[in-house]
Amino acid sequence: MYSVLIVDDEQAIRDGLVALLDWESLGFQVIDSAANAIEAKHKYELYSPDLMIIDIRMPGRDGLELVEELRALDPEMHIIILSGYADFHYAKRALSLGVDTYLLKPVDEDELQLYLEKLFIELNARNYNRKNHAAVKAWNREMLVQSLLMDRSAQTPPNMELTVVETGLLWDSYQVVLIRLLLQDNADYGPSTVVKARLAKSFEEHDWGIVFLLDSYLGVLLQPSFQKELVHKLMVQHIRQVVNEHELECIITAGDMVNTLEDIPVSYQTALARMKEHFFYDELGMIGPDSMKIKNGLTVSPEEIENKLESVVERMFFSMDTGTNALLFTLILEAGELMISADYSEMAVKSRYVRIVTYLLNKLSLQYKELSPLHSNMDEQIEQIYKQTSLPQLQSYISTLLEYYAKGITRDDMEVFLKRMLDLIHRHYNKNLKLDTLADVFSYSSAYLGKLFKNSTGYSFNSYLDKVRMEKAKELLTKGYKIQQVANEVGFSDVDYFREKFKKFEGVSPSDYRRNN
Repeated sequence: MYSVLIVDDEQAIRDGLVALLDWESLGFQVIDSAANAIEAKHKYELYSPDLMIIDIRMPGRDGLELVEELRALDPEMHIIILSGYADFHYAKRALSLGVDTYLLKPVDEDELQLYLEKLFIELNARNYNRKNHAAVKAWNREMLVQSLLMDRSAQTPPNMELTVVETGLLWDSYQVVLIRLLLQDNADYGPSTVVKARLAKSFEEHDWGIVFLLDSYLGVLLQPSFQKELVHKLMVQHIRQVVNEHELECIITAGDMVNTLEDIPVSYQTALARMKEHFFYDELGMIGPDSMKIKNGLTVSPEEIENKLESVVERMFFSMDTGTNALLFTLILEAGELMISADYSEMAVKSRYVRIVTYLLNKLSLQYKELSPLHSNMDEQIEQIYKQTSLPQLQSYISTLLEYYAKGITRDDMEVFLKRMLDLIHRHYNKNLKLDTLADVFSYSSAYLGKLFKNSTGYSFNSYLDKVRMEKAKELLTKGYKIQQVANEVGFSDVDYFREKFKKFEGVSPSDYRRNN
């Protein structure tokens, strides 16, 4: 099944293309969609699709600019350009960039199906030729490893057994390591023959293992002696040194150890799985069998997650609004834990954090005009969120970013103080809150604090506390809670006193209110 990524700024167009054909019957699968060039670039890096269908006209960078970027990364990828009107200039420029075809909206079903049928044959032929080409090359250590990893059969073919012996690959154990190269800004660089040649030379000289290229990764098949933890660290250090000399970064993952040559595809697949999930590991060195994965995959309903996330985001807003920045990082981590519990993908986590950041900054900017000039770097800052290679790195970056904006707010100290006081009441209304206690906490006299509070809210402290408690009581009564339960939940130990207070505020008893609602 070949993968397809659809890029269009209109949701209806994206959904329409998905529904237009029975993609799987044609040998294709629409793996995802994107609404703009930035999102499309990140999803290309995430999925490496076989085909991309791209709209020409999109906000920001248009489709042709995106095609130019993609062509620089992957000259062989197949691309279709979409347009709402016939434009010879655009069509000519698109074809000069090597796109397969240029389709007008609304897309003709038969035209697209005919193209996909031809592309399916072409992709199959390409894969078949690559496989045959590998088979006829002279067997050497690297090609042997590649062949074993590409061959899905359960056993080593008989004609390879002699080669295995001759190349000295009959080891006690085997372990595959994968290396993904990145540019300094963490964009994918792809496999590098220069880096590969440097690593291959040093690994062969020291008989550490066999360096190979496979798909978009550099790989190493490690010798048994090089699978020990201390030597692992030296190897990782050496790999990073070589990679950094070429002004690149890298992500390194190790597969499970296996005991037979026939099982090295198992080691490769486990290394590949860790590479695809690398974002959810808190590991600075090499992600391997002993590395702890942050992602746990607990099943939580989307509605529950959204409600909890909204609560966390509001607390983040209050933290920034009042200058209590010490809470920010804890709340950022809490948001991440919620997303992990809902089994969010890497892209979903990043996109949700982007929404959180933009919501907070836009809301704060409406309240504090001095933040507006800081928005000039917003696009670049959002781009940096997508470039983070692990969840802990991403959370640290977001914490730094939000603290930077929070520190740009000019606050009145008394305003912040009252906001903190109100927040304390709303969070602890069910506790035995007293003005005298708060006066001691905030180092004010009780009378002075009561006067400040009433001037700010229009209520005395006790009246405001009762008002908050009654609002919560109404919410619980509407849900069918018993009167005794409600009284306890909102901070009343005496149920009769609660009934008296409730009737004073609402004009009806708690029982009548529950019955009417």
